[in-house]
Amino acid sequence: MDVAVIGGSVAGLQAALTLGRARRQVVVFDDDRARNRAASHVHNFLGAEDLAPGELLAAGRRQAAAYGVEFREVRVEDAVVDDDGLVVGGERVRAVVLATGLWDELPDVPGVADGWGQSVVACPHCHGWEVRDQPLVQLGMRGAPDRSVARALLLSRWSNDVVLCTDGDELTDAQLDRLSVAGVKVRTERVAKVTAPQVTLASGEVLAPGRLFVVVRQHQQSDLAERLGCQVADGAVVADEGGRTTVPGVYAVGTTTAPALLAIGAAGHASTAAVAVHSDLLELDLGGGW
Repeated sequence: MDVAVIGGSVAGLQAALTLGRARRQVVVFDDDRARNRAASHVHNFLGAEDLAPGELLAAGRRQAAAYGVEFREVRVEDAVVDDDGLVVGGERVRAVVLATGLWDELPDVPGVADGWGQSVVACPHCHGWEVRDQPLVQLGMRGAPDRSVARALLLSRWSNDVVLCTDGDELTDAQLDRLSVAGVKVRTERVAKVTAPQVTLASGEVLAPGRLFVVVRQHQQSDLAERLGCQVADGAVVADEGGRTTVPGVYAVGTTTAPALLAIGAAGHASTAAVAVHSDLLELDLGGGW
């Protein structure tokens, strides 16, 4: 087998598709835990507007399978680098593409998780248009006021009625001034609970936005990169623009290496990295090295 792709969401499937079309033998390992599986639709994805995440991924699997890509419905818990190359899921391969992605840590407020992906969302670029000009609440991540302010300022481009709830974090005068210029109102008291999208403050006051946006902390879904010896920094697998990690033959694509990517950006990055994988394997075929 030429390449094992670990992770079958947008980035993994795009990498597999590109490599399959390059006539490489490819196997995709996936455990059906796509980060956006709770969402109703994938927005801001050219040519695929309003598809549910599952529909988009099913279409991607069909496309990749048409080029001979194989699929294993399993979570890869370990991978090994030895003198003869790489072993993934019991299969020896020449290269590995890590497309394991991220998981989102939500604000520690009761009720937030219940509405996640529906009435509680994170990304204005993904979900802002659908609630434009509606009252919106940006719930901050306690202990991360800079990020909370930045997200509220961004959200103000979609509505002139935005309230930032800091959940107890106090803001500096400079932060308050910037929010004021953007027309964002601020509530610094603790948040008692969320009955999505409604937000109940500790005082008992209820805010009723059209959609609740939250700040999240992102974490790698898998520690395979570290097990393989790849460098990880600031929660992301370190890779060059071709997806090459610090371990020869191991590549990282999409949010695994660039957490800020939207879905379509993850697909684009995976396509670019897959071209690099194919080029590097060709060099090996011709007698070169990594």
